[in-house]
Amino acid sequence: MTAISRLGYLGFEVSDVAAWERFAVDMLGLPVCERRSDGSIALRMDDQAQRIVIQPGASDDLAYAGFEVDDEATLRRLSERLSRAGFTPAELGDDVARARRVKRVVRVEDPNGVPIELFHGSERAAEPFRSSLVPSGFVTGNEGLGHVVFGTMDAQATERFYCELLGMKLSDRIDTELAPGFSLLITFLHANPRHHTVAFAAAPMPKHIHHFMLEVVAMDEVGQAYDRVLKAGVPIARTLGRHPNDHMFSFYAQTPSGFEVEFGWGGRKVDDTNWQVGHYDRMSIWGHHLPGSVAG
Repeated sequence: MTAISRLGYLGFEVSDVAAWERFAVDMLGLPVCERRSDGSIALRMDDQAQRIVIQPGASDDLAYAGFEVDDEATLRRLSERLSRAGFTPAELGDDVARARRVKRVVRVEDPNGVPIELFHGSERAAEPFRSSLVPSGFVTGNEGLGHVVFGTMDAQATERFYCELLGMKLSDRIDTELAPGFSLLITFLHANPRHHTVAFAAAPMPKHIHHFMLEVVAMDEVGQAYDRVLKAGVPIARTLGRHPNDHMFSFYAQTPSGFEVEFGWGGRKVDDTNWQVGHYDRMSIWGHHLPGSVAG
């Protein structure tokens, strides 16, 4: 089946680029690889020329999420499938492709209005990736940048878009009571061995994005990042913990734009030859507490 292969890049529109640079470089260990005349900065996390672009603007939200396909033929077939389904992929042209450091890119909005870009031909960096704060490196390669989580008012339409049109597969669901009388259903989808590339919660959210996730190779680097965030006074959204479905050991911090980033290690891998869709009733095996909610 024609399908996307991985989450390739993210773009954020932010009101304070300088604060984001400090956060990305000093907290997350993502070096700046380019400064542009429009005030935006590009960040690296592996051998790809860039992975995240921070651009100035008022929304403090996701500007676009780029999903990579293997080749031009796959991109063409996906665009045709989207068009037949009533979506309208827009060719973004050579200038945008150069800015994204890819060969060709088209854009479409998902059922929630999230700007999705489909592309192929990502550019590789000339120099090896190095991060003094994350010397082990990040888990990327065939699994892509990480994952991204959205909110939705129409979970069925969202699942159809990402599975039937973009070719992703269901990993599992979490249906949990977050507070008395308030339950939340979260659906997790994979495009490769990473447990999920996209997840969405059946609830309205103030922004397109709830959080994005970065995974490191060494467990201790999660703890070291947690210490950096605490020392710098960056708001912790969720304390250290481990999820029951993807087994990720992680914490969540608030970005300068108000949405969250999950910084983790040890994510479970999906093997489609024997994977069984799971159903869970809690968000975490342990931890991931709201700050101040647990004494001690």
